[in-house]
Amino acid sequence: MHPTINLREWLPHLAEPFELQARSQQQQLQLAISEALPVFTTDLAYLSRILSELLHNACKYTPAEGIITLSAWAEAGYLKLVVTNTGIEIPESELERIFDKFYRVPSLDPWRHGGTGLGLALAKKLVERLGGIIRAESANNQVAFIVEFPMDWLNFGPTVTA
Repeated sequence: MHPTINLREWLPHLAEPFELQARSQQQQLQLAISEALPVFTTDLAYLSRILSELLHNACKYTPAEGIITLSAWAEAGYLKLVVTNTGIEIPESELERIFDKFYRVPSLDPWRHGGTGLGLALAKKLVERLGGIIRAESANNQVAFIVEFPMDWLNFGPTVTA
């Protein structure tokens, strides 16, 4: 049985280690969590892995003085979780391919961080197992990874206001 979580309480705890990592790399990690988010029942291990992968990549590819933002809100029947980072842009021609196994954007690693190219493929598979979709958008020297879960598919509780 999966737990019911309150994202307003859970997301700051998830982001805490990434705040320390960002600070050590002279980056800023910001949280933008809506006051009125529904609680819901989900596979917490999957959701944690998805967001951890996105935050890890954001910390890895954001240059010093860059800003990473984790946002969460409900809109038009969807729960939206978005990780945005500044200081880098993914060419539009690469946006679909970045979710392929072993794929790495050829010109996107000026810091030579390396990696297997499996993280985003895993995140996509887990999002889909939870009934959601993930996509990437990039413009104006930033990248956004948008995860959407339909609220009628997940087991949502009442809207929580803080």
